[in-house]
Amino acid sequence: MKDDNWIHLMDEWFKNHFLDPLTSVLDETEFRIDVYETEKEYIVEALLPNCQPSDIHLSVEKNLLTIKAILQDTISHEEKRRTIDFPIPITQNPIHAVYTNQILEIFIKKEKRQNKLQSTSIPIQFL
Repeated sequence: MKDDNWIHLMDEWFKNHFLDPLTSVLDETEFRIDVYETEKEYIVEALLPNCQPSDIHLSVEKNLLTIKAILQDTISHEEKRRTIDFPIPITQNPIHAVYTNQILEIFIKKEKRQNKLQSTSIPIQFL
């Protein structure tokens, strides 16, 4: 795949992601996420208020990143889920996550590890 084609695919994906009318509905009904791209990685931030660290689970399958969390308020506990559909497979990309101050940050390196698939479950560092 040529670099120009890859850049075009990422550009289209970001346009579709941020112009999707359901994004704001999911932000309100599930939990808010933001997706950023830098030169070296993709960054996903999820706002998870009133969530215990042990109630957050991340998984990767092909080009899908899924965040599951149990959000608590004074009267209920409810499992919420968001799935981010990347335009390319991310199972070979190094991924790490950090949860601090009710914000989960997921860092997905653009470089791929040769012959090493990411496990389906991603560990989270809690600060």
